[in-house]
Amino acid sequence: MPSIAKKTTVLSLPTHVWKIAQILLWLIGVAIVALLLFKEEVGIMVFWNFLIPVAPAILVVFPGVWRNICPMSSTALLPKKLKLTHVRKISLKSQGSLYLLGVIALLALVPLRHLQLNINGTATAIMLLAAALIAVIMGMFVEWRSGWCATACPIHSVERLYGSTPLFTTDNAHCSSCEQCVSVCPDATKQMTSSLTRNITSERLAGLVMTGGFFGFIWGWYQVPDYRGAIDLNIVISAYAWPIACGLISLLVYLIIKGMLDTKQTQFLNRLFATASVACYYWYRIPSLFGVGIYPTDGVLIDLSPSLPIWFPLASQLISASFFVWFMMIRPYKKAKQSWSIRPDYAIDVKNI
Repeated sequence: MPSIAKKTTVLSLPTHVWKIAQILLWLIGVAIVALLLFKEEVGIMVFWNFLIPVAPAILVVFPGVWRNICPMSSTALLPKKLKLTHVRKISLKSQGSLYLLGVIALLALVPLRHLQLNINGTATAIMLLAAALIAVIMGMFVEWRSGWCATACPIHSVERLYGSTPLFTTDNAHCSSCEQCVSVCPDATKQMTSSLTRNITSERLAGLVMTGGFFGFIWGWYQVPDYRGAIDLNIVISAYAWPIACGLISLLVYLIIKGMLDTKQTQFLNRLFATASVACYYWYRIPSLFGVGIYPTDGVLIDLSPSLPIWFPLASQLISASFFVWFMMIRPYKKAKQSWSIRPDYAIDVKNI
């Protein structure tokens, strides 16, 4: 195992444990797609109202674990593991472009939840299968994790935003040796953030949008209900205008404040906006899970509205927000800087020996 800082907390598990977890999560992913297609109500409940609400907290607390067992990641790497690849390394510019495309895909898909995905199991299944197909194709032609997991995956930009203060560093369960497939490896870079980018226009733009704009985007998204009737142009405009407009306002505020700060203060600002983003998500999401959200029929896991006390929404909001402020803003000052996972030894190019 490569040497790491003494203060770094490491979760190290036997290889077969990670493999079992990867297979189990992959099978669960297949089962969820089947439920979405054939048991729509159950599939929507499991995917949108259980797994997705848990995901942001996982990305905050232990992003390395998620990166190791993500079903889509395992799918993207299948061609390489099955030796069905004709891989090539992509340029730095292409890496930046793919990262930006991933952010654009995220911002395009999230409002679509209000229009179709939250209430349509078939549409959600098609989205997941399309993402899996793209991931496999990229895995066939692009070096290791550079085509999907470390660039184009829409969730990767959220991982980078939320995962800068992981609870611990894990093994890298996918990479036995480092192929240097991306120039800034998100898995092995300490305190990886969405704002940690190279001087590439597309990549810097993606980082700015996520760092400064995602908080407003989330807030705006929660001001729109799920539409269950006929969808017209005005509804589509509303579903996209709220999160995008609020995201632009949030980004503008971020840029104004950032322009007045030095580098160290900017790092604090970046964590503040990341914390505000995930805290805002749970501020609205936890009450809605129990039927006491802004729109009581949207995103309900179990309807406890008749029995919950009137103070429950505010109490849950304050508790969740306090946790993320402590975990992402206060706690990092007392902890060593950590990466999501341990960088394995660099692969040796025998041609150059």
